[in-house]
Amino acid sequence: MYKQPAFDHPLLKNHTLQLKPSSLPKGMKLGKSKPASFYGFNDTCPSGTILVHRARKQDLTKSQPFRNQFKAQANDPTANRNHFAIIQNAYGPFYGAHAKMATYKLPDLKADQTSSSTIYLFGDTHVPNNEFNVIEAGWQVSTALYDSSYPRFFTFWTSDGHEKTGCPNLDCPGFVSTTNIYGPGSFIPEFSTYGGEQKYLSILIARDSNTGNWWVTYNNQLPLGYFPKELLPKMQDHASVIQMGGHVNSPLNVPSPPMGSGHSSNEGPNKAAYFIQVTAVGLSNELVKLDPDLIETTCDISDYYCVSDGHDTYGEDVYVFAYGGVGGWLVGACGGGEEVVVAVVDEGVAEHEEGASCRREHGKRSLSEEQHSIGDPLSHGGTGSARNEVGM
Repeated sequence: MYKQPAFDHPLLKNHTLQLKPSSLPKGMKLGKSKPASFYGFNDTCPSGTILVHRARKQDLTKSQPFRNQFKAQANDPTANRNHFAIIQNAYGPFYGAHAKMATYKLPDLKADQTSSSTIYLFGDTHVPNNEFNVIEAGWQVSTALYDSSYPRFFTFWTSDGHEKTGCPNLDCPGFVSTTNIYGPGSFIPEFSTYGGEQKYLSILIARDSNTGNWWVTYNNQLPLGYFPKELLPKMQDHASVIQMGGHVNSPLNVPSPPMGSGHSSNEGPNKAAYFIQVTAVGLSNELVKLDPDLIETTCDISDYYCVSDGHDTYGEDVYVFAYGGVGGWLVGACGGGEEVVVAVVDEGVAEHEEGASCRREHGKRSLSEEQHSIGDPLSHGGTGSARNEVGM
């Protein structure tokens, strides 16, 4: 465990390994961890070791384009396309985020495609692009990264807006793993049935108030490891923005992949994929509700992927929302000489770029797309300066 890849990072040379979080958010208790066979293993790794995906040459080759998938459009608009359907709250500070997300099999992905369902935490957004800190956790199907289209749990981080740092899972030094039965890149064991029983993956990302590390807890049972504070200079004290939802990436010469359940977000419960029990971690290490009035919904092509049914249940499921879509051939995605319409959220006006290769049906851009795809200065989600409250 003390010789894992994370400690090859030069910033972690003198890092002290933290074996478990100092505390959990108030009111959250860890359930009994399930046996290794439940997670797809017949046995555990020896005590004092961790699960590490065996890196082969082709894995490292795949990891680089995956890390750069968000920048593909900025460098070559004809190479890849990214689309998203998310909710966003930019009224930090936040000390973590929690949600349960429905898991689905998505068997129809083509080569070099990714469909992810993710919790994002962003550091200070009032910084240059190359100082942007982001940490992520969720589930994904990725033929761009893995040899199969089987859904997997994943983590991701960057400290410079995906310029040079960061990677998925344990593909580069960074994320510190602390368990020997499950970890980043492992298979998702249970799935929802369209129109039937729904299975949920619970993820908590929370800052440890004693160490400053950002811990990831899986299914309210298993602290998997953490993003070390040394790697996240713009998240030393808190996160500024929370995003949750779906993100897809695809080459332009094939239909765009499905997102969520692979069905429209407006089909309702048991058919659309949902995030439920959406909460933030507050200053006093408690789970707090997000004010629905402070949540922005952002979908870049709402005819294909979007967010629906976002509401406070005033019950056990707290805030919920549906997201996703079928995907498919996008109108104008491969045509030439068409016009791209992009709304500049801060100014509330539309800019027009002539001679581009696709048309966006929906105007708003998220922080993710501003930073990862377009590469221009952040619009901060159109919310102005972050406020010093969670919006309870």
